[in-house]
Amino acid sequence: MGEETFIERTHEELWTVCKELPSDFEPWGKRSRERGGPDCSCGCKWYHVLFGEARFDWGVCVNPLSPRAGLLTFEHQGCGYF
Repeated sequence: MGEETFIERTHEELWTVCKELPSDFEPWGKRSRERGGPDCSCGCKWYHVLFGEARFDWGVCVNPLSPRAGLLTFEHQGCGYF
């Protein structure tokens, strides 16, 4: 199995356990990017990336005020507590 296939499979497997919330940016939630501010990929201090290849797209939110606190988070899901 090639490396690209492994990365794609890991990404898809993580999506199967990632919880989507109404407070996430569209298309995962109901929050508009136009009024929503930055997402986790823009240097949020509360977003802790995973290890390995998943670190490029995935992390965990550790902001106790965020609805995503303690949850696996795709870097572009975002929340209102950046």
